[in-house]
Amino acid sequence: MNSNAKVPARWFDALTQRIALVRQGMKARESEKLEDLKGRIRLVVRTRWLLLCIIGIYCVVAASFFSLSRFGLFLSHSQAVTLAASLVAVITYNLALHRNIVTLSRYFRLLIPLQVILDLLLVTVLIHSSGGAASWFWPVYLIVTIEASFLIDTQRDVWLIGAIGGILYGLLLIMEFWSLVPNVPMPFVAAEIHHDPLYLLLSWLWVALLNAAVAVIGSYFMALVRRESDAVRESEERLASFLDSANDLIMSITAEGRFLYVNEAWQKTLGYGLEEIEVLSFFDLVHPDSKEQFAMELRRAAAGDALSPFESEVVARGGRSIVIEGNLTCGNEEGDQSVIWGICRDITERKQAEEQLYRLAHHDTLTGLPNRILFLDRLQQAKALATRYHHHVAVLFLDLDRFKIINDTLGHPVGDKLLQKVAQRIAGCVREVDTVARIGGDEFTIVLVNIDTIEDVKRVSHKILKSLSVPFTVDTYELFITTSIGITLFPSDGDNIDTLVKKADIAMYHAKGEGRNNFQFYTPQMDENADKRLLLETSLRKALDHGEFRVYYQPKVDVATKSITAMEALLRWKHPQLGLVSPAEFIPLAEETGLIIPIGEWVLRSACLQNREWLEQGVPRMRVAVNLSGFQFQQKNLLDMITSVLAETGLEAELLELEITESVIMQNPDFAVSVLNSLKEIGIHISIDDFGTGYSSLAHLKRFSVNTLKIDKSFVRDVEVNSADAAITTAIIAMGNSLNLKVIAEGVETEGQFSFLSENRCDEVQGFLFSTPMPASEVAGFLREHQKPRREGNGLADG
Repeated sequence: MNSNAKVPARWFDALTQRIALVRQGMKARESEKLEDLKGRIRLVVRTRWLLLCIIGIYCVVAASFFSLSRFGLFLSHSQAVTLAASLVAVITYNLALHRNIVTLSRYFRLLIPLQVILDLLLVTVLIHSSGGAASWFWPVYLIVTIEASFLIDTQRDVWLIGAIGGILYGLLLIMEFWSLVPNVPMPFVAAEIHHDPLYLLLSWLWVALLNAAVAVIGSYFMALVRRESDAVRESEERLASFLDSANDLIMSITAEGRFLYVNEAWQKTLGYGLEEIEVLSFFDLVHPDSKEQFAMELRRAAAGDALSPFESEVVARGGRSIVIEGNLTCGNEEGDQSVIWGICRDITERKQAEEQLYRLAHHDTLTGLPNRILFLDRLQQAKALATRYHHHVAVLFLDLDRFKIINDTLGHPVGDKLLQKVAQRIAGCVREVDTVARIGGDEFTIVLVNIDTIEDVKRVSHKILKSLSVPFTVDTYELFITTSIGITLFPSDGDNIDTLVKKADIAMYHAKGEGRNNFQFYTPQMDENADKRLLLETSLRKALDHGEFRVYYQPKVDVATKSITAMEALLRWKHPQLGLVSPAEFIPLAEETGLIIPIGEWVLRSACLQNREWLEQGVPRMRVAVNLSGFQFQQKNLLDMITSVLAETGLEAELLELEITESVIMQNPDFAVSVLNSLKEIGIHISIDDFGTGYSSLAHLKRFSVNTLKIDKSFVRDVEVNSADAAITTAIIAMGNSLNLKVIAEGVETEGQFSFLSENRCDEVQGFLFSTPMPASEVAGFLREHQKPRREGNGLADG
């Protein structure tokens, strides 16, 4: 690691202590000063021990040399005792300070100058005992002055100590000059110098000036050192204050994860106090999923590697998960323990926001399912895996049948809740590895992965249709919904994901054309139908204005009397290019585009006018039956529109019959009851068309104001050979009779079908056995021909 980046581990410890002191306030500051003073006194005490040892060793060595020399020991007994007593005194008060520094700390302001003065006095005694004016121990005055500058903060007091040292030395020389104290004779030194005023004056001046200079220089340097120390302290305090006031989470840990320091933001975010972190390791807080990654980052930081910002999940108090992002840096010296500092920020909210944004960008906000973007991504992944492992992928395109009716009648809030329930049911029909997406409106898509056979896809499709067949309860409404499903397979139907989705969409429209509530696999022939569909959709918008629609009529025949009870109006479209277009092709388009509303009104008006015209021509009274689309049925102004048409055409209400499919009525039974009651009140005849293909029950039929049940042709077709169809048809007839409802069977094409229906007391029949749909111009002639054999009594041939 770069030496400039190395920070002594001790500095980190000092900073940690400084931060702790800053947190404790003014009392801590006073305590810090006291601790600083204790430290200085301890250092002086240790220095004094060292100095005493040096002096003691020197005295012993000097005495040994002198005792063996021609001079012998020159100190008198009293002088030796004085010298020894002085040394003992120094040892005594130094030992007292050494052992009782904590106890004596309250008296430091008094003890510091006192011990310095004692040192000066004892040095003076030492100088006197070692020769007075001839002694070479006078530099000890300088040591004591340096000691004073180290212990005393005020420069003036240090200068005073220096002056005292000079004064004491001067007094000693004066006392020896006047023989007030005996001189200590020193070898190699003439005795006359103790009484030489000039020598004594120069010696005093030299010692006094040096002592004063040391006092000035020492106090200056110590003041400089203290200023630098205060600056460092203030800097540390500012740094400590900054660290504690920072919004980022700052921590100091060892390479093993043990905490050395955490700032207040860290404590507040994670919920742990200073006492708790002393027994915690950072690894105790790291989420198990992030431990290995963080341990690796810690090792790299301790090794001095350059690190990029890391991201980790930690567990706060109470089990809350917090995501942090930050940097690690290491500070150490050779031989010192590595100290790692980390500065982090809490990015939990940001991560949640990112996840929310991702979810909003890739999921449908209403149902929570993947949206088109995520669906296409999942499909791309499924395609890649299927290519690698030689599996198949199925794409299912679902569109709810007649869902727009629910939105238009019950409102979008109910429609939204229904979509949510539908999404849950569809998702429950597939595996976790599959993907269900909502790509808009009432359209859903599914990706089925790891498909081995087409039967797997059929099984899932049947499961979805069956699941949706169960009624939905939304608020207070019981709703029925079905779906049409188009299916494509990868790789047989294409390699491009957009192509797969487009072809599944085409297959879905083909399923709608097959009567809805079924699924269809894509085939290439459907592309032609798709092109035709586009042409039809474009032309349909102009067909009404261009007069391209025609109304054909097919009779309904009473089984018992063979009389014609009604004519059903059937819409046909004579396209200028395609010729006659089947209603099965263009009616779903008209419903999707909303054009069914004006077209349906035109058919109703045309049929009523035609029936009125027949009456004027003398044709016997009979009803005209008009099919009512589900979209028309759900219109709020339906009743007003019908009464307006009846008034405009002059047709009596009882001569109008409205046919409404069972699935339309059952989509919203409560709403259907109110509408049917209103229509029945004005005298209109009501028939339930395609009966047996929906979900109505006996309980529902009792609520509906209807006159006729019309058995769907899918049951009539095989009543002669299929026992199940025969049983269903028989049950419907029996149920209708028990409820006093007329029962009519459509799609009757053979004598055998007619005989079965007649034997089972079906009221009316309709089908090619009696007549194909015919233009209005042929109806009067058909009725006249029908009446002739009836008058002659020729039985069934009359039909």
